[in-house]
Amino acid sequence: MPWQRKPSDLKIPPSSAAGAAAAAIAIPAPAAGETGVIHLQGVECRYPGSDSPAISDFNLLIRPGEFVSILGRSGAGKTTALRVVAGFEQVSSGYVRVGGQLVGSSFVHIPPDQRRIGLVFQDYALFPHLTVAKNVEFGLKDLPADERSVRIAPVLEMVGMSGYESRYVHELSGGQQQRVAIARALAPDPVALLLDEPFSNLDRQLRAALRRDIKEIVRKTGATTLLVTHDREEALATSDRIAVMGQNYIEQIGTPEEVYQNPVSADVAKLIGPCELIPGVFRGGVVMTEAGVFPTRVTADNSNSDGQQVLALMRASELEIEVAGEDEQRTGTVELREFEGEFSEYSIRLDSGTLLRVRRRAANGIKVGNRVKISSRDESKVIVFPV
Repeated sequence: MPWQRKPSDLKIPPSSAAGAAAAAIAIPAPAAGETGVIHLQGVECRYPGSDSPAISDFNLLIRPGEFVSILGRSGAGKTTALRVVAGFEQVSSGYVRVGGQLVGSSFVHIPPDQRRIGLVFQDYALFPHLTVAKNVEFGLKDLPADERSVRIAPVLEMVGMSGYESRYVHELSGGQQQRVAIARALAPDPVALLLDEPFSNLDRQLRAALRRDIKEIVRKTGATTLLVTHDREEALATSDRIAVMGQNYIEQIGTPEEVYQNPVSADVAKLIGPCELIPGVFRGGVVMTEAGVFPTRVTADNSNSDGQQVLALMRASELEIEVAGEDEQRTGTVELREFEGEFSEYSIRLDSGTLLRVRRRAANGIKVGNRVKISSRDESKVIVFPV
């Protein structure tokens, strides 16, 4: 496939197991510039007995070589979207295209094993009675025996598991097991790689190391990748673009920087980063809140008029505090200080009971019980959303 840019030292023969049924269905000509490896267009999927669809009017296009994450809460529909791409769920309307072929619609459903998609699951799904090599070989079961043996060594080397061919699953750590699962998914030379919360069973430190390694593996192979996760750190750290789920549809999609800096709604803001949203009134380019008066900016999809009720987005890293004078208004009380090495995080209780968090490097004598006033750090502007 033209989008699979494999390094010169990774000599994996092209797969001969593409599904004949999938290849026989030609994709309708897309609009200019809209060709992708994965393309969901107006997709609806509902489970039997459910009153509402799991995903509805779902649109997503993933370009060749892209790493895209779907970020959302439990029940939002993100896993359903991945299962639709994989072929585990049928769609009631819309179109699903993989590798330029129509694989899913109200009248077509190509089975999962004919879509040439690599899958990595949350629980690894490795066979405990098979060695590492045999687990990888299982993903190549449709190929001739001599071709299977040729593929195993280079793909294990690529994921850092050379020398483990004869080990069994119980002899591996969680991170090593996940690497084997990735090797098995990549071995058949898939059109796209799907990752279903692949790091959730690992401890925090190992999770961070493995996601960096996977990002590098994906970059080297040029594999078009779709990650489903509820972990914002994973999405921000690994993705070329993030699709943030509303309830059953994509509410915003963009680069990690775009989505973090310009969330289109309060719900997106809460999903993409830790924050608090406090009520205020927009007037003359500032927002007046019980925490103070802050300069504001609005995102591209929002506009505000003077006197409008809004929610002000407060992020711990964008706020500053200092001890307040006795006569100063709009103050809060330091309820908790958590020292975390490089910084301290303060929990500030406003008089209404609302809790704000402020992250700062130096204590400067601020103690639990102090009354403090809150401001935006370096005159940064606070994002506001109309109520």
